Amino acid sequence: MKSKLYKAKCSQCGKTFRRRNRSELLSALRKHLWSAHRAWMITRIKAGKHAAVADNPSIQDLIQALERGSARAAHVVVSRFTKSRYRQVKEVMDAISPLLPLKARIAWEAVEAGHDIYGKIKRG
Repeated sequence: MKSKLYKAKCSQCGKTFRRRNRSELLSALRKHLWSAHRAWMITRIKAGKHAAVADNPSIQDLIQALERGSARAAHVVVSRFTKSRYRQVKEVMDAISPLLPLKARIAWEAVEAGHDIYGKIKRG
């Protein structure tokens, strides 16, 4: 009994690949893309890295929002953090909050309280 034949097509040149195993098919396609379309692959990787940086805010983004004194802008930044990233940011902010200006400290405490309350409501 023959196994299923998997097919794939190169999105750049249209070359067709056929393999009996899906992992071998993907391996052949990846090997072709790197050998025949190296510049295009590098451009795709750079574009992905650029998009990832734009979607992932840094602690500096949060501090800048707090320095403006806007709890709303800081909340927008915090809402884009993942759960583990928020824990890291919270540790850093708890360490540097005594050094922040009063307006920024109040904004951070408001954002932190809102996040904690919303998280409990969301989970519970």
